[in-house]
Amino acid sequence: MNSKKMGMRMKRIFVNAEACTGCGLCQLLCSVHKTGQWHPALARIKIKEMPELELNVPVLCLHCSNPPCEVYCVMNLIYKDPNTGYTLRREDKCIGCRACEIACPFSAAVMDPIREVVVNCDLCEGDPLCVSGCPEGALLYMEDSEAGERKRKAAVSLGAWRASRPRDGRGSL
Repeated sequence: MNSKKMGMRMKRIFVNAEACTGCGLCQLLCSVHKTGQWHPALARIKIKEMPELELNVPVLCLHCSNPPCEVYCVMNLIYKDPNTGYTLRREDKCIGCRACEIACPFSAAVMDPIREVVVNCDLCEGDPLCVSGCPEGALLYMEDSEAGERKRKAAVSLGAWRASRPRDGRGSL
């Protein structure tokens, strides 16, 4: 059931990539909380380095309204929580085929190499540690409507920034 249809306001993590330094603290907090181990490879949030844009971009599950991972899960283990609207998994039944990981257009479904199952950010059940632990404020936990407005402003800002960058002779950055 779609959370918008139920009149609920869903909260998500909004990423301010311009504020991210790539320190990796969010990954470490996530890995310790979810696995008990201090290792970024075990985190459900990843930092993608984009040197061409001079950005570090935290990548995590966007909890899509119609998640491709749900469609491609061969075991039908991915579902939308009717109370929160979050995209969740029955990890205990996952066979680790990685079809959902391949289907995610954001690379936000990640293989847990210890348990050999695919996982995604579950927003720490409403209290995401990566947000509270980010020293730069690059991760913000807010309602969809507020995040949408911030995303629009960020896109305009990024577009203006890209337009101001010098271009090579072929018209690319």
